[in-house]
Amino acid sequence: MMFVLLAAGGFGFWLARRPVGADKCEIRASNTKFVIQLPADTTFALSGPVGSTVVSIKDRAARVVRSDCPRKLCVRMGEITRPGQVIICVPNQVVVQLVGEELDAITR
Repeated sequence: MMFVLLAAGGFGFWLARRPVGADKCEIRASNTKFVIQLPADTTFALSGPVGSTVVSIKDRAARVVRSDCPRKLCVRMGEITRPGQVIICVPNQVVVQLVGEELDAITR
């Protein structure tokens, strides 16, 4: 019984100490999907129906820095840093999403 408790405690300690966050950034544009392993430091432009959308990735965060869309909501979204967060530029048909493991809670 004591072994099971020690093993469970060790697993919980390991789970609490390992890095949690985005492992990759998925970008979809014009029926093309790009996957970028994180951490990364890159900026590139994607063409869409209304012009260009510039996506910047730095460390484990992503943001749209410039877009030719009319309302620029994708630019105003700012930086995303956690798995599951998404930036969408509907007029240019660009989707930027961080993917990885996210823990809801850790019990100590």
